[in-house]
Amino acid sequence: MIKRILFATMLLLAAFVSKAQPVVSGSFGLTTITEKFDGDKQVQTFGFNITPSVGYVFGDWEFGLIFEYSHNKIKRHTNNTTETDAYYAVGPYANYCFANVGKLYFSAEAYSMLGFADGEHSVDIQLLPVATYEINDRWDIDFYSDILSVNYQWTKTDDDITTSQLNILSNYGKLFGIGFTYKF
Repeated sequence: MIKRILFATMLLLAAFVSKAQPVVSGSFGLTTITEKFDGDKQVQTFGFNITPSVGYVFGDWEFGLIFEYSHNKIKRHTNNTTETDAYYAVGPYANYCFANVGKLYFSAEAYSMLGFADGEHSVDIQLLPVATYEINDRWDIDFYSDILSVNYQWTKTDDDITTSQLNILSNYGKLFGIGFTYKF
């Protein structure tokens, strides 16, 4: 029975992939976060992220796997220290194009990523709007910002400290991102 289910799943996946168009994407973004407690600046973070992805376009849908590397500089005002950290993450994504005006397309992108940094690991789930301009049949340029997004992050440190954070329609930190997509 399991072999039949596995075989049927493989046939369905092969049919999907044969009708879908492969894509390779990559984006670059800047991040800035200022945390305040009682009106005083406590922590400021500035960094950049690079997010390559591979996937398939099927009609108005795009599915794939996304990777992220982030590098941040963190300044703590309470003890006047500065540190840097690196963050690595990987996970699936889905993008649905819901409208277009000429060569300008509007879509919603959702992803879930498992992330690793020095001394902690996290789960990030995000839904954000994306504007895409079709340069030609093969190349697109993508623009996004966290300002209109929904984000959930769960983090656990090696010291067993667990935090979770939900942000709705607020700046999660990424000021903007710009990316390119190549369709085969």
